[in-house]
Amino acid sequence: MRGAWIPATAVLAALMLAGCASTSGRSTGGSAGGGGGYYQNDGPPENERIDLDSIEDAVPRDEPKSKYGNPASYEALGKTYYVLESAAGFSQTGRASWYGRQFHGRRTSSGEDYNMFKMTAAHKRLPIPSYVRVTNLDNGKQAIVRVNDRGPFHDGRIIDLSYVAARRLGVVRRGSAPVRIETVTPASLRAERRASEPPERTAQRSTTPTASGPQDDRRAAASTSASGSPGRAIPVADGPPSSRRSPRLYLQAGAFGEAANADRLRTRLEAAGFERVSIIEPSAATPLYRVRVGPFDDPRRRRSSQRILTQHGFAARAVER
Repeated sequence: MRGAWIPATAVLAALMLAGCASTSGRSTGGSAGGGGGYYQNDGPPENERIDLDSIEDAVPRDEPKSKYGNPASYEALGKTYYVLESAAGFSQTGRASWYGRQFHGRRTSSGEDYNMFKMTAAHKRLPIPSYVRVTNLDNGKQAIVRVNDRGPFHDGRIIDLSYVAARRLGVVRRGSAPVRIETVTPASLRAERRASEPPERTAQRSTTPTASGPQDDRRAAASTSASGSPGRAIPVADGPPSSRRSPRLYLQAGAFGEAANADRLRTRLEAAGFERVSIIEPSAATPLYRVRVGPFDDPRRRRSSQRILTQHGFAARAVER
């Protein structure tokens, strides 16, 4: 690990006085604006006997705040940090670093033991626990992690990832990477799933399906009308024009702060054989270049393409436009 090492006792004492159970006392090495590096004497596991590819993202849950790690404010390395009362709507752009075997099994600020094989992270201000979606702005990869620790206290770093989370995002080798983080909740994930479903599936949730005869394979079978009687078939994209335009189905393979990074991902996707790859320009609501594949005329084809993208190492989520 390159760079200066700050004794663990310095940060430990500060956070314990602030009400935290304990902390790992990490300080990122490397230069503040450079590519980063490992923590001093730290690194990946010596023997990876776990199938790391089978480890899934953290699943957001509604949890009470931890007994430890949530003081109104605390001091670390001469700076004062104020813990947010709520994580709702939080987003931030900066650099992510990671920590590994040196801290494996040590107590985190939440009182839980750090496990480098779990999708967790440390943040200076978010309530503990919180859940955030992390997007690597260099390669578009995404992961959801659970914040259960404090840090990093190195200038220019906004989040410290567990080893497995850093590996998922492609951060391990370089030591740090530019990222965008945004909080996610069970409610926001449900809303995303609803938004990615075709309108006819959403309608079926509020009605009771009735038996129906064979339908043209180009048309979606209707469930029932609001009165409970059989409804008419709803045309899909290749059916007759409708007075109401159906949402167009896409896969978003990445979101970047720099246009050049989005162009590189589009080139990689096209080189891998994916067609209809486009870049959505930044807007006031979403100040990022979004790389999308599509549109798809059928949700099943989109799901199939999503699996293929994953097999090629691309993270993609379903979106509509």
